[in-house]
Amino acid sequence: MFFQSQRDERHELTDHFLAMANPTRIRILERLGEVGEENVNDLAAHLRMSQPRISWHLRMLRVGGVVRTRRDGRQVYCSLDVDSIVSARARFDELVGIKERMKARKEVGA
Repeated sequence: MFFQSQRDERHELTDHFLAMANPTRIRILERLGEVGEENVNDLAAHLRMSQPRISWHLRMLRVGGVVRTRRDGRQVYCSLDVDSIVSARARFDELVGIKERMKARKEVGA
């Protein structure tokens, strides 16, 4: 994955999709989609994984702009970063020309 220095839009999209390219991370996203926000310890217990392993996967999801975290004392809470996900989807659609294709399909009645 790429780090914050010298990034462009393509690298950000790469990070975004690489963040989701793992079955464990997909399980984390499914759980956060169900509950909204959960602390890391409860997430680890629900997924039956160690807290350090969950934290490592959460870091990959944060770098990819898929998850956001907040700290409350010693607890770290995580949730989906919906705005970032929507933004990445829009950039991807624009990059591959999906909007234009959908517009053309509507015009021809397909």
